[in-house]
Amino acid sequence: MRRGHRRVIVTMQPGAAPADQAAQDDAHLRSLGIKPELRRTLGFLSVFAVAFSYISVSTGTFTNQAVGYGVGGPVTVFWAWFLVIIGQSFVALNFAELSSHFPVAGSIYQWSKRLSNRTLGWFTGWIYFWAGVVTVTAVAVTVPLVLST
Repeated sequence: MRRGHRRVIVTMQPGAAPADQAAQDDAHLRSLGIKPELRRTLGFLSVFAVAFSYISVSTGTFTNQAVGYGVGGPVTVFWAWFLVIIGQSFVALNFAELSSHFPVAGSIYQWSKRLSNRTLGWFTGWIYFWAGVVTVTAVAVTVPLVLST
């Protein structure tokens, strides 16, 4: 927990009016240091940054390995993994910070669960997970083929 923050547990009161619940939610967000607003804008730079950070991990890893093999052979590929580990650690830390905001900002699981029910949220979360696995696998298979030509 960050210094200066305190954990506040807010539960919905049975029979509470929607306006009261909205006020409780706003108070909870303010206690977390979050301004209760929903900005529905996503500019070109934001979309590009998300797409680049998602795809560049696999692309950078395999490009690093291909260049290492081409320059110095198998030994260089071994030592290049240390660069990959350092880079992946930075990406993992960034995604960890981003994902720490999902419970209050809303992710694909949260939104589908709240708009429909828990079962749909569960299926949506798993479908999204497997879509990510297939996407990363497709990039991992495709990039070496492109680099080898």
